[in-house]
Amino acid sequence: MKTEAKAAIYGMLLLSGGLIYLVWGLSDILSVTGGPPELLIIVPVIVIIIFFLVIAVLVIVSLFIKRRKIYNRKAHKCRVCGAAIKLEEKICTECGEENAIRNEALKKLEDEQKDIEDELAKYEEKRSKKRSTRRGNKLEEMGFDMLRNELRKIRVRKMKIITGNTHEGKLEWIKTQHYDLKRSIREIAEDLIETSLAVSKYLDEIENQIN
Repeated sequence: MKTEAKAAIYGMLLLSGGLIYLVWGLSDILSVTGGPPELLIIVPVIVIIIFFLVIAVLVIVSLFIKRRKIYNRKAHKCRVCGAAIKLEEKICTECGEENAIRNEALKKLEDEQKDIEDELAKYEEKRSKKRSTRRGNKLEEMGFDMLRNELRKIRVRKMKIITGNTHEGKLEWIKTQHYDLKRSIREIAEDLIETSLAVSKYLDEIENQIN
């Protein structure tokens, strides 16, 4: 199940629990004050409307922020000549200048990746220092899943930009990572969001090309 779906389910469960508690409290208040019973319907309806309005605003804001991110935009213009340029292209095909947008996108992704990795490290540190309740563990795992998910997406975006989103580019990237930087197959597989077996096949292909 996707993280967004889990978050929606948890939100609905919290809303349901809150409404039950609200109606229960209102019924006690009305029995003492003798207020109109219609409040048992009106107040929960208002709460539900406010809840969904808040959710709608949050969704719209998140979509707006996502679209504003440079690496999520479909169309880009070269900073030098203004020609249409793909994010993955290292050099503008029109003027031959370096694609500054690509470098900017990679820098933003690296910053976001570092922030998420720092956040995950804080979670690990907190979890090792304190005793967590069963409910606390579920909330922490939910937070972990969301951060890991976002980290995977960032790694995939980075890999696509670096490799030019082509098979040849991917092979060149793997070659550099494994032979020049001495990274393990497992580490490369994590960045590619693929299995170690798939990375081994890529390395076999690279060795065949060399030989």
